[in-house]
Amino acid sequence: MSARPRADGMSPSTVAVTGATGFIGRHLLRTLVQAGHHVRALTRGSSSDGMGLADDQVTWIPGSLSQKESLRTLVEGSDAVVHCAGAIKALSRGTFLEMNGTGTANLIDAAVGQSNPPRFVHVSSLAAREPRLSPYAASKRLGEQMAWAARGKLPVTILRPPAVYGPGDMETLRIFKMAARGFVPATTVAGARTSLAHVNDVVGAVVAALALDAPPNAPVEFDDGHPHGYTWAEIAMAAGAALQTSPRLIPVPASVLYLAGAMGSLGAVLSRRPTVLSWSKVPELLHPDWVAAPCTLPGYNPLWNIEKGFKDAVDWYASRGLLTSNG
Repeated sequence: MSARPRADGMSPSTVAVTGATGFIGRHLLRTLVQAGHHVRALTRGSSSDGMGLADDQVTWIPGSLSQKESLRTLVEGSDAVVHCAGAIKALSRGTFLEMNGTGTANLIDAAVGQSNPPRFVHVSSLAAREPRLSPYAASKRLGEQMAWAARGKLPVTILRPPAVYGPGDMETLRIFKMAARGFVPATTVAGARTSLAHVNDVVGAVVAALALDAPPNAPVEFDDGHPHGYTWAEIAMAAGAALQTSPRLIPVPASVLYLAGAMGSLGAVLSRRPTVLSWSKVPELLHPDWVAAPCTLPGYNPLWNIEKGFKDAVDWYASRGLLTSNG
């Protein structure tokens, strides 16, 4: 039977969320609470400080993806589980696999162990489509495999967002800062294109997945609805428009990217602080096709195009003194 959204949307329920204090998770948490759901959120801390949520709206469960007892407490009595937690940077391949693979398996085991297993929405990444490119991509594919293997025991939906941006994202901020200085670096890979999604649309995809009567039969790729994604020139132009500047596109050869990646990896080892731009990340950056397949998720309607979305992100950064906007 094909999946379809419920006519009246998702009924108020208890939703367990991992990664609730992260970039996507914070936006999701607010949306779920505003919709009347009670949220049980896994956290290494103990509260929703700075999130503007009342204590009776969220039950915070101290723990991590490696602590099985905490995970059982998290999912107990939940109608649905949304798995947003995951590592985007790590010091080793093993750490990536442990956090994005084994951590997902632990959460799945906790959900399957419930007397009434909840529906499970796994927020993966478009990178999982190309697991040979990097340890990160391999770990995201492993997490998907762990979730997919449980489909006979609980309803599983796997979402593959592309590059996600929006208020609160510190990684994309780097692109806007460079654009504000008058330049945007880009790979020299011919024909390279990438899809994008505003964080609010990613939350919209999760909400649509939670409202399905039956989960899709394959991982769901989605984006902002722009056909064929974007070139780096289009991204630079949109960033400039949001900042009211005209940045130049600076081609960056593969050799320079590998040099920057090597320096990033060395710095991470010396400081014991992982970085996104590492030697192992470069093959991902050089991959020419990060365009999402046409979305097959019923009920998903992207509302944020790149012009509106970039302006929203720039306004948020400027309001917090992280970026100077000429708008």
